[in-house]
Amino acid sequence: MKRCMSRVLALAVLAFVVPLLPACSSSSRLPEVLASAPLAMDKAGASVSVDFNVTESDIATKHRLMVALDFPQTKSMKLEDSIQHGNVPVELEIVYLTDGNSIPIPTQDDGGVAAHAWKNGSATANLHLYATNGDTSFVLIAGFYPTKPGSYRATVRTIKDQPLFAGINGIIKVQPFYNTGE
Repeated sequence: MKRCMSRVLALAVLAFVVPLLPACSSSSRLPEVLASAPLAMDKAGASVSVDFNVTESDIATKHRLMVALDFPQTKSMKLEDSIQHGNVPVELEIVYLTDGNSIPIPTQDDGGVAAHAWKNGSATANLHLYATNGDTSFVLIAGFYPTKPGSYRATVRTIKDQPLFAGINGIIKVQPFYNTGE
């Protein structure tokens, strides 16, 4: 009788827990990209602007969005090491577009997260190597909270020559923050 009860209890626990496992698993799927554009990062003064829309449901999540840079992972990892050591600054500006006006949105790069500091308007952000997967290097430029649904623009401009980026095809992306699992 005890053995039968133990089996029934074990089956009941499995019936409850197994359906919950997919919700607990870490998905390797990256969140939807709201906007993207290529940017050559090797020369000072290069810039790109990407326009994107934020929906009411995006606002309702109360999650940050991020401006990121993805590029093919380098074999030598010298570029990734340089980024990791904080040697690659860019200028970043996020604005909310309304009635012909642009309203600056505060941003926070990785250093700002540690210092609990936000930057408003066009400001310098140091790139932060977020993750690599053997094919791609994922770099955080900065995060921000959209203030309301509507049209936004992110502008990234290189500040100084970065020869390690020569020949590297970088893509600037705006997307929800995600956990890399690292």
